[in-house]
Amino acid sequence: MAGRIPQAFIDDLIARSDVAEVVGARIALKKTGKNYSALCPFHNEKSPSFSVNPDKQFYYCFGCGASGNALTFLMEHDNLEFVEAVETLARIQGVQVQREERQGYQRSEQQAHQLKEQASQRQRCMQLATEYYQQVMQQAAGKQGLDYFHNQRGLSEQTLTSYALGVAPEGWDGLKNHLTQAGFSEVLQIELGLLVKKEDTGRVYDRFRHRVVFPIRNIKGHTVGFGGRVLDDSKPKYLNSPETPLFQKSQELYGLYEARKQSGRLDRLLVVEGYMDVVALAQQGIHWAVATLGTATSEEHLKRIFRLVNEVVFCFDGDAAGTKAAARAMQTLLPLINDGRHARFLFLPAGEDPDTLVRKEGAGLFEQRVNQAMPLAEYLINYLRQGLDLGLLDDQARMAKAAVPLLHSLSDCLLKRRIVAHLQQLTGLTSADLQPQNVVPAAPVVQAYQPLKQKKTAEKTTRTLPAEEKLLRLLVSYPSLIDQVANDLKIDVQRNESAQLLQCLLEYLRNSPHITTQVLLAYWSGTVQGEAFLQRARLALELNREAAAQEIQAISHYLINRQSEEQVEARYSDLLGQPETTQLPMAEMQELWQLVQQKHLKS
Repeated sequence: MAGRIPQAFIDDLIARSDVAEVVGARIALKKTGKNYSALCPFHNEKSPSFSVNPDKQFYYCFGCGASGNALTFLMEHDNLEFVEAVETLARIQGVQVQREERQGYQRSEQQAHQLKEQASQRQRCMQLATEYYQQVMQQAAGKQGLDYFHNQRGLSEQTLTSYALGVAPEGWDGLKNHLTQAGFSEVLQIELGLLVKKEDTGRVYDRFRHRVVFPIRNIKGHTVGFGGRVLDDSKPKYLNSPETPLFQKSQELYGLYEARKQSGRLDRLLVVEGYMDVVALAQQGIHWAVATLGTATSEEHLKRIFRLVNEVVFCFDGDAAGTKAAARAMQTLLPLINDGRHARFLFLPAGEDPDTLVRKEGAGLFEQRVNQAMPLAEYLINYLRQGLDLGLLDDQARMAKAAVPLLHSLSDCLLKRRIVAHLQQLTGLTSADLQPQNVVPAAPVVQAYQPLKQKKTAEKTTRTLPAEEKLLRLLVSYPSLIDQVANDLKIDVQRNESAQLLQCLLEYLRNSPHITTQVLLAYWSGTVQGEAFLQRARLALELNREAAAQEIQAISHYLINRQSEEQVEARYSDLLGQPETTQLPMAEMQELWQLVQQKHLKS
């Protein structure tokens, strides 16, 4: 059986996720200022009262009161169990769900706290590095970089601030000294890609030197990496942060955070090659451009884009390298296309890039180029017929053969049918000829987790339940009411199975007093206890919170009194059970007399 999902992983997953992305992939959101609004998916309404706040990462309905984060939305909207929602959110983020090894059921709260503090420290370190580069840009050491931005690229102070641009000085240890003085270790700075350590000499120095610097921010606005362009003839001309615990090139898109901050509806995204292209377009008023970071557009990039918008436009240079890049992008794109998603391909004139072209002809003409970009279907046909003479039967067959794997990667949508119909006209072949032959269907993916089915065994009435079982069910349903349980309550784990589970739950809740039932179930997911807690959640007593608090108090005091009575009875029996020939000491005689009086008063 799989182990529990660590709480630190759940916290990190929620921190990585964007509630607007998750919600926007399931219902239509409309940008209203900094927030998004929609018709509430949880109750019927005619005017939108459902609001999504991307800054604070929560949703709230002013009509029915529904609220939560990305994880709770998946549970409520998609009707998922907690673990299913975690697995779904992990798939969206492209990460694998972590599980604890089953070496007992005690979990280190200290370890979870350390992991959370480690993540926070990494974020603080990267933010301080961002601020350092910004400060250098305003000093004498950054004058050349500032002149580059102002004079050579025509960027305003507002654009510099919006993208948090900065300058790395010429020295070898400016950033290192700054961060070290702030309390961040060299080990951490190396881990985050800010410093480089030479393996042969052990020398440690700043990665970015004498460069203009572009902070790479995730969807939450946290700096996860940097890009830098040299200010002299050094190589390489462009340099990105390496892969780190915070930065994965295949998942991040430069400029996405800034694009989403803009007011108005985000309908499409333009994918360009470099971060300077993104910033230059923004300077001209085109705020919907993003860039990959030293890598081709990945499936994860496209999934993220399509969670936000329904149209993507790829922008390429018109040279051979641009042609190859377009072909790769198309092949990555095809499996993700459906009737609601659209893609176009824009090829720029020779010698031009978005930066130079938009400054030369302005935003209006550039947007016109985007609007007239080649749709996916036309690009696919042109790609297939390139270098062929379709008046020749052999070339018709070559075109059809090349088309088969590409068509196979497309889902069965209207676009695919139109492409197939057009290919039939061009090649003279039938639809069956354009189908893949002897394709072995992929084996279905079997999810490791299967939610427990509701047991059909009839439950006895709550009046016959052991007190431990009653308290167990109440605390599973209302874990935050742990403060209603008396601190001096001790559970006799030998009494019954419910008592063993209750003791386990009490230890956990006393260390984590402010959690929800969902978090509780996620923490113990994949364990015997987790299955038992899940069953109790489904069999919870139907009480409101106030009544539940009173019941928890009453049961805990009953258990304390019962334990006291049992201790009295046990001691009474022990004293009376002494052999008749044994003379009890005076102290024990007095104790026995007191016990007799207690029993008499209670009777």
